[in-house]
Amino acid sequence: MRAPRCYEALLAFLLLMLGAIFSLLGLLFGALSLPVRNGDARSFLLGGLPLLALGAGLLLWARRRERGWDWLKTEGWAVPGKLVPEATRHHWYTSFGSDGLRKRSPWTVLCIYQWEGKTYSVRSEFLWNRPAGSGQTPTVRLDPLVPQRAWIDPDSMIYEIK
Repeated sequence: MRAPRCYEALLAFLLLMLGAIFSLLGLLFGALSLPVRNGDARSFLLGGLPLLALGAGLLLWARRRERGWDWLKTEGWAVPGKLVPEATRHHWYTSFGSDGLRKRSPWTVLCIYQWEGKTYSVRSEFLWNRPAGSGQTPTVRLDPLVPQRAWIDPDSMIYEIK
């Protein structure tokens, strides 16, 4: 499985997994007529179904967002961006998979860019390698009709070597 590109995808993965576990436990306990302390076995199923529905909704939202990024990657107009080093965030509380013995935590960066005399800013998707310091000018892809709709090309970034 590939690493998520945004919080919504990560949360959708978590909710879908929890919903599947609770639903399967509810079905299993109900089919085997196992006693459950302080309740009914169907309570697991009734708890799992909303988690599945919420996870599916978040997954659809994340996929729509990622499709927008993919459209900008192919159809968007490229402009130079300027990295704001003070706004680089390491999301150490978020992890997905591991890199040897270490957990992998994503980074996000903030870029400012100019379009038709106006200045805009955009935050990147999850970057799974540490971006290098200041002075970078990554490529920002934008929709010329809606210049606020932009995406930072992670392939144009410079990353630190581990």
